[in-house]
Amino acid sequence: MQLNIYVPKGKEPLLERLDRISELTGRSKNDLVLEALERYLIPPRPVLGKFRLGNRDLGTRREWYQDWNRG
Repeated sequence: MQLNIYVPKGKEPLLERLDRISELTGRSKNDLVLEALERYLIPPRPVLGKFRLGNRDLGTRREWYQDWNRG
């Protein structure tokens, strides 16, 4: 399959960067563009919701470690 992309004059520096990176890495421009598209189009991971346990007395650090220090 083939994809042709129109690049406006204002975006020419992107093509120059693509050429330079292709030369530096030895990878084809096609591979670099496909990798960039894959990274951009991957759906974001769902964000875990926040929940509150309410105000709690967590104690002090000394209380947390008092049994551990005795052992």
